[in-house]
Amino acid sequence: MIAPAFGITGLVAVAVYIAALLYVGLAAKRARKNESMGEFYLAGRGLGPFVLFATLYATQYSGNSFLGYPGEAYRLGFAWIMSAGFMTAIIVAYLAIAPQLHRASKAHAFVTPGDWLDHRFASPPLTLAANLVFVAAIANYLLAQLMAMGHAVAGLSGGAIPYWVGVIALTAVILVYETMGGMRAVAWTDAVQGGLLLVGLGGVFAAVLPTPAHLGAVTEWVAAAAPAKVAVPGWTLCMTWFSTLLLVGLSGSVYPQAIQRIYAARSTRALKRGISIMVVMPLVTMVPLFLVGILGLRELSGLEGIAADQVMPMMLTMWAGSTPWLYAAALAVMLAVIAAIMSTADSVLLTLSSIIAKDFMGKTVLKGAPDATLTRAGKFSSWAVIGVLVTIAVVPRITLWGLTELKMEMLLQVWPMFLLGVHWTRLTAPAALAGLIVGLVVSFALPLSSYARPFGLHDGTVGWAANLFVCVVVSKVTAPPVFSRSMGANPQFSRTV
Repeated sequence: MIAPAFGITGLVAVAVYIAALLYVGLAAKRARKNESMGEFYLAGRGLGPFVLFATLYATQYSGNSFLGYPGEAYRLGFAWIMSAGFMTAIIVAYLAIAPQLHRASKAHAFVTPGDWLDHRFASPPLTLAANLVFVAAIANYLLAQLMAMGHAVAGLSGGAIPYWVGVIALTAVILVYETMGGMRAVAWTDAVQGGLLLVGLGGVFAAVLPTPAHLGAVTEWVAAAAPAKVAVPGWTLCMTWFSTLLLVGLSGSVYPQAIQRIYAARSTRALKRGISIMVVMPLVTMVPLFLVGILGLRELSGLEGIAADQVMPMMLTMWAGSTPWLYAAALAVMLAVIAAIMSTADSVLLTLSSIIAKDFMGKTVLKGAPDATLTRAGKFSSWAVIGVLVTIAVVPRITLWGLTELKMEMLLQVWPMFLLGVHWTRLTAPAALAGLIVGLVVSFALPLSSYARPFGLHDGTVGWAANLFVCVVVSKVTAPPVFSRSMGANPQFSRTV
């Protein structure tokens, strides 16, 4: 997994890193008190603010961040600086729902996002529909991380190690420590990985932070060679950025793995502290990744499509062979790239496993089964799912950012039933289900028509607007008697919100 320029030192660094992850997984297994779903999937609901911050950070900044974002900056040019605002939007959206969801989860022992929907709406068809969207979206997200593993290994080894070997090898490591320790292993390894991300970002800054003269020279070169990449964005592109802020911010706040971390917080105070630290991270993280893509325009000209997702590892390989200082910085970034990918992949896989076990198998073939049985079923299902996704991932057909947009357009349709469900007591199950269906139909029908991306807006954003409209209109028709601010359609809801 190491480029020739990294030599034996890089090989040892990665080996130590992977060994540390396996050790943490073993320690987490020993710390487990029982085989209950709350213990395995939520770490006993005892995550403090530091670990909560680390796991949210490591999960939010994924392989797409370290590989897809530089690749998109390379493809689009200077206008991609707007991406720094995308992650900030997620923090704002978190704060709109996280405290209420946490209080409800403490009172009613939620494990999966579907538990909240069951509690709030008491509608099996609605929960089933939402869970199908969750599974489709996060399976897509997991696929993106597996692809990122392959890109990282192939790029960092200079092509000496095939893409598919990287996919399989790193996936195997994740499966081992996650199966042993569950959420506790994931959260603890995320703390390690989050630390590596911060060190890696320092390395990125050291490697890519150019002097004004250097950045000016790069800008002049790009302006001459690819003037479209330094052009002032037009009205349509500005609308696309606005749409992307909504798309990333709102859908990111209802990532199933993020919702489970909300459930796993030790207290509402710990949750708010963990999220508050996240506020400064978008600027610290996204700007250096943007600069990598921009500097790559001159150093690695000619990359097209999926090949642009190799910009980060190719630049690392080039830096590592320059000076001892840049070697150290590139090595730190290399470990951070691997950490970012693995931390997101393990979180997504764990959540996918919990939904399959509790919300699908636990309501059908394993209905009434004890928690220990459901936990074991979740472990086995995660192995089966990852086998299918690895088979798909070994032959990539779409860019990492393309996969991200597809996933977010699906998750965006689930957002109204969470935010409106928390804050608007008149939202009904028929309205939420109708809105979800309409939003999905619009999102997937528009690309097949001649009206795709109207006014530069994402098809999923248009679907979300239709979703909200249907939720409000149908709720007016089907709404139950108006409850007080502290109550909801489900009688139990009154005790938690």
